[in-house]
Amino acid sequence: MNWEALGALAESVGAVGVIATLIYLAVQVRHNTRAVRAATYDSFVGQFREWNEPFRSDPKLTSLFSRSLEEIEDLEPEARQHALHMFFDLFKLAENLHYQYRVGMIERPLWKGWEVMFRTYLTAPGTTWYWNQRRSMFASEFADWMDSIEEPEDVRRVGHLAQG
Repeated sequence: MNWEALGALAESVGAVGVIATLIYLAVQVRHNTRAVRAATYDSFVGQFREWNEPFRSDPKLTSLFSRSLEEIEDLEPEARQHALHMFFDLFKLAENLHYQYRVGMIERPLWKGWEVMFRTYLTAPGTTWYWNQRRSMFASEFADWMDSIEEPEDVRRVGHLAQG
């Protein structure tokens, strides 16, 4: 075997090695992307559960939230202030998930379910009033999405479901 043939063989083996390495890296990147997406979604669900926890454990807070969705302007100042903090957190959670969806970290089937839930709550009279007061505190892409959503035809918020 001459040196030229040996060199050509070495180049061929090297090219196969490079291709194998690229395939391995592509598989690893895909696996890592799935893991990051899963962790992102898990983190969001945890944040939402944390936000929702006080409502599960305090019936008065649940009642305040339900009332504030429908008639925030009729609440006494202290209750309205509490509701405004709840709404800010809810809108920031929605903004976060919307952002994660927009940048491809949340897949469409997962987003669609949350979108329906957010449409149900973020279009209520109280949250609409809040949005009109605080729109500038949120990212423009989220604001554009908020301005485009409409209340679902069959509104069934938790307060409605609890009443039967």
